[in-house]
Amino acid sequence: MHIPLIITAVLTCVLFALLVIVRIRETAKTSFIFFTVFGVMLVGILYALRSMQSTYLICAILIAETLLLPYFIILASGISLKREKPKKKDEQQSFNISATDMHEKSLQINKDFTAKASDLLTAENGITEFLQYCAHTLMEKTHSDGCVFLIVDEFDNFLTVRTLTGNFPPPYKLPDALPHTPVHIETKFRYAQFPFTGNIFGNVVSSGMSVFMRDATKDNRVFENGKEEFLALNTFIFIPVKIQNETIGVAAISRNAGKSQFTETDFETAQTIVDAAAISVRPLINFLDYSERRNLTEEGKIASKFQKNLIPAVPDIAGISIGAWSMPCENVCGDFYDVIASRKDRVSLIFADVAGKGMNSYTVMVMIRAMLRLVVNTQQSAATILNWANRGLCMESAQQDHFASVVLINYNPLTKDAEISTSGINPVLLYSAAQQTITQISKEEEPLGVENNASYADIHVQLSTGDMLVTCSDGLLESLNESGVQYTLEGLKRIIANCHELSGEGIAAQVKEAVEEHCRDTRQHDDMSIMVIKIK
Repeated sequence: MHIPLIITAVLTCVLFALLVIVRIRETAKTSFIFFTVFGVMLVGILYALRSMQSTYLICAILIAETLLLPYFIILASGISLKREKPKKKDEQQSFNISATDMHEKSLQINKDFTAKASDLLTAENGITEFLQYCAHTLMEKTHSDGCVFLIVDEFDNFLTVRTLTGNFPPPYKLPDALPHTPVHIETKFRYAQFPFTGNIFGNVVSSGMSVFMRDATKDNRVFENGKEEFLALNTFIFIPVKIQNETIGVAAISRNAGKSQFTETDFETAQTIVDAAAISVRPLINFLDYSERRNLTEEGKIASKFQKNLIPAVPDIAGISIGAWSMPCENVCGDFYDVIASRKDRVSLIFADVAGKGMNSYTVMVMIRAMLRLVVNTQQSAATILNWANRGLCMESAQQDHFASVVLINYNPLTKDAEISTSGINPVLLYSAAQQTITQISKEEEPLGVENNASYADIHVQLSTGDMLVTCSDGLLESLNESGVQYTLEGLKRIIANCHELSGEGIAAQVKEAVEEHCRDTRQHDDMSIMVIKIK
């Protein structure tokens, strides 16, 4: 009989030891009842082994069952035996303080934003200043390195960048020809417009849902444009700017590569700040948009009257056929062209796309036109003339943007030699009649008015009868149809190739007809212009 008792004793000891380990490690909840039961069993077994009488074992089993019976009755009845462990006084107090602090901070942010919005109701650039204030607050509270606010335009069909603060690497694909310098990237980003599909900003607005990209390098919703430090991706947070379930824009923050990633706390903080900003920005946008629209309309009516005198009728110049036209998207067209027959051996053809709208755009246009008209009659090259004009424009201290993409072509009718210099993004295409090919001979350069030390280069082309030089504004190439599809450079090349036998005027007219057919009634967001120079 002692062998079964020994085995039973060993097993009971093992089970008791395991129960102690479970209790110490807290891998499962254990009841004091089990310790008592195993203790009674162990004592009963030991007494049974000592006296060699099973009575002690039977009594131990009976006591153990009696102890377990009420416990299992309670469990079977469904009565909970759990008792919440009361929080320590200091823990409870800490929790209450934390919740109170967060609530007070949220209220303070709302008060600050409301007060700031009220102060800016009469400001000329109130919306931009308010969003910059929000961006700085957002960056400070989340320790981010860059912030961008985009707002839905009044027709609700695209997003525009209203403020860009710090270093925010563009999360969308940049044009292949765009130079990878901070000033080029930032300038392109500041004036970018985004549809509601095909990009992360539009997707956030369309869905109305925030996006937390802890590691943007592994997320296919964004695009990494290069390994340069200011373009390298790290971590992003995108939050819709919403008022009563209506999304009016999107705010986004980023951290530079090499820094720690955003946390859930940063995400929650950003959402709180953006929600507070949304409450204040909506009435500000409504008021200032109305005021700005009214001012732009009044300014536009005045400026458009003067601008008509700046756009010359295309002169009849021996040896070349010139076709040109402009279509403004508003009262004042930011594009302009000029033809100056200064000498027998030089005809200067100017094509420009000026940033901005209204009187600001008109003022910059007048300055560039005047400077170029003063110096094209010299012996200086096209590149030197642009260098001079750039320095003159950079000397202006106006708060408004005052830069432009300019193409200057100095053509010699006696030798049919063209000297071309470009600034900005307007492309220059060369059609070769002999080879029946179209090539882009220009590359993107620094716009006029951005950097005082920018340097422009000359491109020399020997032309022959039937050859063409064509330049246009980006508004033409990026004009949209009702499906959001752009016209593109390839569309322009097709018209040039198919209509190469026409005059410069005829080709320009064909391009206009094709663009109008492409766009139809779709509202455009930039001016469209073109200049075609064909050698007779």
